Amino acid sequence: MAATASLESAQRLESKVPETTLTHKGLSRKTAILEVAKNLLVEKGFAAISFRNVSKRADVTVGNVTYYFPTKEHLMDELAAYIFDRWEEGFRRRKPDDLHGAVEIFDYSIRYMIEENKRPGTNALLQEMWAMASRSEIVMRMLDTFYARVRHWILEVMPPVEPPLSDHTRKLRAALITAQIEGLIVLIGPRRIPHDEMRGLEDAAVEAARRLATEPEA
Repeated sequence: MAATASLESAQRLESKVPETTLTHKGLSRKTAILEVAKNLLVEKGFAAISFRNVSKRADVTVGNVTYYFPTKEHLMDELAAYIFDRWEEGFRRRKPDDLHGAVEIFDYSIRYMIEENKRPGTNALLQEMWAMASRSEIVMRMLDTFYARVRHWILEVMPPVEPPLSDHTRKLRAALITAQIEGLIVLIGPRRIPHDEMRGLEDAAVEAARRLATEPEA
């Protein structure tokens, strides 16, 4: 039964409109719809994301929204990718040109992720996703899409190790680093109560991630 449901869900997601067939105007409209959905999610939570609410705020018809996103699953899946793409674009714009070496780039990347997660909008978005994922398969799929992108991104910035780590070990460590960074949200960020014993926590987190990324296999 579960396998059948997963197959049906995958088939529904495959029916979305390919971006390669969209005109510039169509792609702009699709992006505008995703931006509206993201803002609704941050401001009012998942309950506010309906085709009617999205179309009203985007100033398009419900038919326009369902043309690009036939089901809410399509919308949420692409919204997860859109949120990550926006985050990655910001990283590339802000990354200093004077970074030297793979370890320095890795450290900067981890610090950037931590700082982004402390921003009120990002913090609220991630916590809303976590809260809803346990009650909604659609949101769980969205969360899975988002964190798959995060893990892949970390994998790409992990410094090379001699002798090289196995592919499986690198992927496991990228997943562990992702969990470490995201777990910091419960301790740092908007409205968190400061504690003296947690001074230097972010520096320690970067160091721990670096060790995990560069430690040779046993």
